[in-house]
Amino acid sequence: MIRLEINGWEAHIGFSAAHILPEHDKCGRLHGHNYAVHARVEGFKGEQGFVLDFIPLKEKLRAIAQELDHRVILPAGTVKESENEISIKLSGKRYVFPREDVLLLDIRRSTAEELAGYILKRVIEELEIPDSIVAIEIGVDESRGQGAWVKKKL
Repeated sequence: MIRLEINGWEAHIGFSAAHILPEHDKCGRLHGHNYAVHARVEGFKGEQGFVLDFIPLKEKLRAIAQELDHRVILPAGTVKESENEISIKLSGKRYVFPREDVLLLDIRRSTAEELAGYILKRVIEELEIPDSIVAIEIGVDESRGQGAWVKKKL
């Protein structure tokens, strides 16, 4: 078995975004990070002599990162939506954002763990993955040296 790895810092696959983690002492305030997105793919060499072509995987990761870039990331279902605004009440505070600045995701909280799972799900659903791949892992760093990884065996 062979493992491929894409380092988001080195490959320039990342995004800047704001989020809030309710009921957390420090992260319960609106703040942001410069995130990097990483990938590891485990599998066997196919007919072409490689496990997976790096190019489509990097393109998909960059496309997802671009969608997340310069947004306020909030869990869908926790907000009130109007035509032009998104509002959310957390810890006794009410935040109101322009609709175009917010990205609502199908996640419970906007943690690195949840973002990694979200990106992994998208990669598996949207990328053509050969049968020779046995596992895919996505990592999301909130800053260098601090992140979370989610792995799915295929």
